[in-house]
Amino acid sequence: MPPLSRKLRLARLALLWERAWPPVAAALALLALFLALALFDAAPLLPFWLHAALAPAFALAILVLLWKAWRVERPSRQEAARRLERDSGVAHRPLAALSDHLAIGDEALWQAHRARMEQAARDLRPGWPDPVLPPKDPFGLRFAALLLLIVAAAGGRSDPAGRLARAVDPYTLRPALDSDTLEVWIVPPAYTGLGQSLLKPGQGGIAVPAGSLARAVTSWRGWGGSALSAGGAAVPFAEDGRAELAVTEGPSLDVRLGLRLAASWPVTIRPDTPPEVTLVQPPKDDERGRLTLELEASDDYGLSRAWVEVEPVDEAAEPLRLDLVLPGERVRQARLRLRADLADHDWAGRKVRLTLKAEDGAGQVGAAPPFETVLPERNFRHPLARALVEWRRQLSDTPRLGPEIAEELRQILDEPQAFGGDRRVFLALSVTRHMLMRPEFERDRMRSLLWYAATRIEDGGLPAAEKSLEDARARLERALADKADAAELSRLVQELEAALEQWMNALAELGLDESPPPSEPGSQAVDLSDMLDQLRGLAETGDREELRRRLEQMSRLMAEMGSGARGQKGDPAAAEALRRLKELTARQQELLDKSFRKAPPPEEHDEDAPRPKPSATDRAEGRKAAQEQKALRQSLDQLAKSLPQPPDFLSDAERSMRGAQSSLDDGEWGDAAEQQAEAVKRLRDGARQMIERMEAARGKGSPALLPRDPFGRMQNGSTFADDGRTKVPGRSDTMRAREILQELRRRSGDFHRPEPERDYIRRLLKPF
Repeated sequence: MPPLSRKLRLARLALLWERAWPPVAAALALLALFLALALFDAAPLLPFWLHAALAPAFALAILVLLWKAWRVERPSRQEAARRLERDSGVAHRPLAALSDHLAIGDEALWQAHRARMEQAARDLRPGWPDPVLPPKDPFGLRFAALLLLIVAAAGGRSDPAGRLARAVDPYTLRPALDSDTLEVWIVPPAYTGLGQSLLKPGQGGIAVPAGSLARAVTSWRGWGGSALSAGGAAVPFAEDGRAELAVTEGPSLDVRLGLRLAASWPVTIRPDTPPEVTLVQPPKDDERGRLTLELEASDDYGLSRAWVEVEPVDEAAEPLRLDLVLPGERVRQARLRLRADLADHDWAGRKVRLTLKAEDGAGQVGAAPPFETVLPERNFRHPLARALVEWRRQLSDTPRLGPEIAEELRQILDEPQAFGGDRRVFLALSVTRHMLMRPEFERDRMRSLLWYAATRIEDGGLPAAEKSLEDARARLERALADKADAAELSRLVQELEAALEQWMNALAELGLDESPPPSEPGSQAVDLSDMLDQLRGLAETGDREELRRRLEQMSRLMAEMGSGARGQKGDPAAAEALRRLKELTARQQELLDKSFRKAPPPEEHDEDAPRPKPSATDRAEGRKAAQEQKALRQSLDQLAKSLPQPPDFLSDAERSMRGAQSSLDDGEWGDAAEQQAEAVKRLRDGARQMIERMEAARGKGSPALLPRDPFGRMQNGSTFADDGRTKVPGRSDTMRAREILQELRRRSGDFHRPEPERDYIRRLLKPF
């Protein structure tokens, strides 16, 4: 009957539930425990191997329990009937009676019994499954797992999916390149001047400068290890999660975390090429034997230094190195200028090989193709200066000539008028003479003393002043390149100022040709005074870049001033006369230089012996030069006739020119050179007299024709003195910077201020 069949199925299901529920409940408890751990985000805190095994272990246990529940024995019909009878509480098992058959006995009684059993079967009621878990879980651990799940669900509701993913997959601990998980930086070499770059997820190919480092930081901790690799090199991460690797080759930069490749970037190594150096213009020289070179140097990341190597062609010797000052730090391209005074060197006048070189921050040296040139030598005009230089050369080659030349020096010292009675020349020659009288003498000191005497006889104190000024400027430039402190820069600026004063005094001693007045009254005074004031202020504040730029401007201005005299404004006729006189002096100087080159060197000979006669070639060239000298003398006559009152020096110069013309006609180049040197001296001295006369005619109220120094001060005798008109503009910005600097220094020493503030102030003061 259908109702009874349904009751039997329910009883069978109750039995099946009682048999399958314990493993299913255990599986559900394990699942609840795993979900609780996941929502608590506790899995990432475990060691990698345990984290990796956690989910599979739970899953395997759950599957085993479910498989066990599936494999339980299915209840039979008899078992279901017995369970239904038991749950209904009947006493005579009606379902068993209905299944029996009468063997012997009263049929009517049997049928009555069956009717009563059928009525009892209809009253059967299936019951609920029995609680089977308490005996198997007496401590109620299943409820603890459920409680943990409820608490974890409440706490992890903000990111349940992410927490579950991190619990299931240990490699999805965090996104692959989350800044909290992994950072990779490319650090170029310091000399490139490039900053560090952070690699981003999905970034394409990167070009890495040669010598760069890759630095990686990760918070990943787990089983399997981690490493940073590039090409064939690999570096494992340290315990603090850091790794550093030199990137020397590609094709990629990889980061491996555990068993997976967490990140990878294609890498191309950008090589560092050596510097390039080219010569811009051929070497030049001036009348004082100074070598001038202009070159260009460049490098892809910046130059660290540049220099010129000089070595003789005809012998093997240690190259002479001439360093160049770069206009800044790590300049990538620079136009450099070398002005070297090598006239006193042994190689002056000889053929040398010059090699231009430059070096970058990586130590790579680039060189231009070597070229040969003749190292310039100085042509001295004064006969005694020429003789001293010649003796200097002879003593360098043949030291045994010391006693003979010492005797020559004694004779010169007996006649001090030969060198104008200059005490410094007298002292230098006396010391040299005593040195040469000894069997052995210091060669370098002898050469230095004779050269000093020769240049002082020739140009007074100007060469020494120029050298002091150039040395002071070079020391300041070198200090800027070496990042000297503010105190050192201030000291060097003071040295430059003192050398500049000495140079101006030397210019004043030489007159107009070497100390020209400004084109406008006070214009140069403003330039140089401003620059010196700015140099002092910038040195105190430590502004190196601006100090370097101002020093460059000042060097150019002084070079223009020292190159020669300039015309002065005032009376147009006077200005024209001065201009023509300067042209005549320059032309006479050219003829003098030519005569010195043609004249034979001074030789020792008996004074009573007849002088050798000039050759036919000398006489032919002398006649040609005499025509040039005659034309110059006629131009001087025309200048004298154009003046209302011709000065006496013009007639004296004319007589010297006439004598030089006569000597040139006879081929006597040496005599002509002496007379031409006298003419040059007359023209120079006369130019100063001419200015004084014109100033006297104009009166003291017009100082335009008075020679001025670079500060705008008028000449008083042979020196310059301040006339009260020199105005130095105020420098409010510089003063304000000084006040701020002093206040910062005061605050840095105030121990009552907070330590972070004092540390910040110290970092502000560090460059100064």
